[in-house]
Amino acid sequence: MGSQYFDRPNRGAQWTCGAGQSAGRTGGALKLWCFGLSLTLLVSLLACRKPADQDVVQQLTAQLAQAYRAGNRAQVLLLADSLCQIAPERPEGYVWKAALLRELGQLSQAEALLYEALARAPAHPEARLLLARVVEQQGHLRKAVSLYNQALRQAEGLLRAAAWLGLGHLYQALGQADSAAVAFLEALRLDSTLAEAWDGLRQLYETEGRYPEALQAARKALRWAPEKVDYQLALGMLLARTGQTAEAVAMLRAVVAARPWQLAAHYQLGRLLNALGDAAEGQYHLQQAEAIRCLAPLLTQAELEVARHAEALSLLKLARRLLAQGYAAETRQAVEAAYALQPQSSALANLAGRLVGMPLEKRPR
Repeated sequence: MGSQYFDRPNRGAQWTCGAGQSAGRTGGALKLWCFGLSLTLLVSLLACRKPADQDVVQQLTAQLAQAYRAGNRAQVLLLADSLCQIAPERPEGYVWKAALLRELGQLSQAEALLYEALARAPAHPEARLLLARVVEQQGHLRKAVSLYNQALRQAEGLLRAAAWLGLGHLYQALGQADSAAVAFLEALRLDSTLAEAWDGLRQLYETEGRYPEALQAARKALRWAPEKVDYQLALGMLLARTGQTAEAVAMLRAVVAARPWQLAAHYQLGRLLNALGDAAEGQYHLQQAEAIRCLAPLLTQAELEVARHAEALSLLKLARRLLAQGYAAETRQAVEAAYALQPQSSALANLAGRLVGMPLEKRPR
């Protein structure tokens, strides 16, 4: 099966809302209803067939992979449930459903499904690896280390690289830098294009003050994942720290173009431009950094004020995460949605008003 449960492309923090999507939702709901009806009929027709028709299982599994990579969560859930009903003796349906539930934050349900999968196929490396990730997300780091090591004994190729990568991050969280470095290097030995492992090494080297090695690792991470703004930011900050000002400015400008409210990028860019003698643009970025910094206490006030409204509070927590990553339009949308739920909140009104006054794009030179 390869690494199909783990290769969904990173779609960023895209989050939208608005009445203009209602027509699309209506058409999508009709398609989904028809899709669900056809699946129900398929399950009914095949329920009495033991063992399950291999061709049907393969077809459903292929559709699952396609739906998962496309980010169609509703289809994934329907297909995974159907696969569990049609072939309850096989692990695939349980693993696919667990992968989706993990994304949705339903970790205990995902864990239970993965144990179901492993009861049917104890040597299933993808189930073991996904279980390690779920356990890690629940904060059980020592148990996760054990599960990653078990996955290493079963996995091959890219899955083995993914297990080493997971171990690297875990050892890093546990403060075991040497073990983390060994794990990241093992992952890269199996797959030298694994950008996340290069970035893991970058973090270790930077923490240790080994800036030449950190720079090399940062460049490798960005080479293999040029679309990752976080890697652009890491490289830009390192370039600034090591005195490579012109390249740092170019990199940080790219960061704020992609993430207009990236606080660290604005602050560093402002300092660099001031040092280069461009006081006007330098001051602009420093002012932007200060305006973004002032949003955090406003978010806290709004969260306290809407604490009893679970949906509004969750939207504000989402806004906080988006803001921390520098997403401007998405942060604003999340706050506006929370305000629509709690229009009587003065703190939310203040926060929403402040966001309206902040530009979404870098000021043209």
